[in-house]
Amino acid sequence: MPQDMMIVRIWREALKNYALGLLINTTAVLAITYILSGGPSRFVQTWSACALLLMLIRFLQFMYAARRYRQTRTFFPVDKVCLSLGLLLAGTLWAGLGWWGIAHYQGTQQFAIIVILSSLAGGATGTLSALRIVGKAYILLLLLPACVRLYQTGIPFFVTLSLLGVVFTGVMLFSHQNNYKLVRRSVRLMLSNKELVDEVSTLADELKHENNALEARVEERGNDLLRLAYHDELTGLLNRHGVSNLVKYFGIMPGNVTVFFVNLDRFKQINDSMGHAAGDDVLRQIAQRLDGLASRLSRDIFSNVDCQVGRWGGDEFVFYLSQLGEDSLPPEDVGQLIRSEIGNRMKVAGKIIYIDASIGAVSERDCDNPNNLFQYADIAAGEAKRTGRVVLFNPAIREQLTRKSILAQDLRMAIANRQLSIATQPIVSAVDHQTVSFEVLMRWTHPEFGPISPEEFIPVAEETGIIVELGDWVIEQAIAASAGLLLPGRDARAKVAVNVSLHQLLQEDFVDKLLKVSRDGFAAENLIIELTESVFHENEIEMVKQVLFRIKNLGMEIHIDDFGTGYSSFSRICELPIDAIKIDKAFIQSSDEKNITIIEAVVFIAQRLKIRVIAEGIETLQQAERMQALGVNELQGYFFGQPVSTPVPAHAS
Repeated sequence: MPQDMMIVRIWREALKNYALGLLINTTAVLAITYILSGGPSRFVQTWSACALLLMLIRFLQFMYAARRYRQTRTFFPVDKVCLSLGLLLAGTLWAGLGWWGIAHYQGTQQFAIIVILSSLAGGATGTLSALRIVGKAYILLLLLPACVRLYQTGIPFFVTLSLLGVVFTGVMLFSHQNNYKLVRRSVRLMLSNKELVDEVSTLADELKHENNALEARVEERGNDLLRLAYHDELTGLLNRHGVSNLVKYFGIMPGNVTVFFVNLDRFKQINDSMGHAAGDDVLRQIAQRLDGLASRLSRDIFSNVDCQVGRWGGDEFVFYLSQLGEDSLPPEDVGQLIRSEIGNRMKVAGKIIYIDASIGAVSERDCDNPNNLFQYADIAAGEAKRTGRVVLFNPAIREQLTRKSILAQDLRMAIANRQLSIATQPIVSAVDHQTVSFEVLMRWTHPEFGPISPEEFIPVAEETGIIVELGDWVIEQAIAASAGLLLPGRDARAKVAVNVSLHQLLQEDFVDKLLKVSRDGFAAENLIIELTESVFHENEIEMVKQVLFRIKNLGMEIHIDDFGTGYSSFSRICELPIDAIKIDKAFIQSSDEKNITIIEAVVFIAQRLKIRVIAEGIETLQQAERMQALGVNELQGYFFGQPVSTPVPAHAS
């Protein structure tokens, strides 16, 4: 609300109480004149005449200011000055009476002066509450001179009374300030209420105007509501409700119906790096392209095709295709058309970017229920994101999902049901092929499906969160089994290497668990923690650093597994306490000489960083000799031994 309006309203409140203040002052003047009139001095008569004359002048000024306010609804600066000056002059007169009167009167007359001044000050906290500064100045004029005069008498009783007067003055000032705040809040509330009333009144007028034309616009409004209910506001396409509504035509429309679920890849990166406005622009352009493709398929290319496009939500779109006749276009070809249309370059925020999409499709003949069309298409899109191609839903995908769901449930009870076991595979020196350590691998024998590959159940464990419990179990089993894994020619425990997921590593109590599961006689330096290159991911690198340095301080080794397949970065390795890197078997077993060049470069840099290099997937003596010649330190693979089931002492299982 405007500040000027607030000031006018506060002065209005001050004007309302001004007349009351004049009446109280006049009464007080007459009363004190009567009480003090018996003295020999003519000071009281002179003071009384001046006070009454001032009251008359103030009253005339008040009447003049009030009339001008009623006419203009504002206060002129001269009126404010005159009203304030009159009030301060009145306070000065009272101050003079207090100063002179306390010194020249005794007993009852002194106390009469003190009582009247105190009463006027108390009344001023209310009548002058709208005047923040002038009101406080008036109170000080009433009380402080009298307090000072009492103190100057030197009489203990009066000195005490003067000190109490000072405290009373502070209380009056505090009370006046609170009353002033109350006035401001009241004025603010009054103005807010007025604004609200005005706004409601305006809205009422607008509603009345709209209501006059409502009957003529009922049909138009109904169409607008229907559009809003079934169309996406950002792209103008059908929204989820509109797309789902197409299912009702499934049973009555002839021809082959195929639903494509389109999921844009890495769209979140666009939002994060370029902003949500750019992301919205991408969605609008994709919508236009899909809508244009649908129009071309329906009109320009195939006259027997009906296409509908919708936005399912977020970065997901639905492409609905119904075809008539025998010469229908295969769903795979349509999926590629959709992908090609999306993949064309686009300009967003002044930059040229490219978008890819994961596309899943489901045909009516592969769907047991029309209501499952979109669900199955979404499932196929998820598979497409993994494989990087257009995927058509089929019963095999559904079986895989069912199997995955069963595995996710049964994996939670696999430890308790003693379905898990460990196997060990030796890691040997590249020089003499003597065993230097063992990698501990987890094995799962499912009661229904039999042996389950770690490549299948580890991702399930990570998705469900059970990977933390499984990882802890493997570490415990590895440490327990290490007692039976002796190095050739030495009566000493071999080092054991266990794979640790990033999710497990980032648990707050992971390092504490490493200490807790250690058995008597097991040295921490005999445990090797193997991590994949996912630890180099930018989002978690700082947390990973802290954990790895804590592990290193325990004396354990840290290896990077499958090096070269993910977030490879020697700059990151320099920041981390890495003891060894394991080159992925894909480089070892490849016949491409470029991979040998990569291995040479990795070995060269690792040697400079004083990091050992381990080659995985050694299957022939020739591979072993070549890796040794390149400078690899250790070797692992079927040539030196396949993973062997390793028993664990009964007390450790």
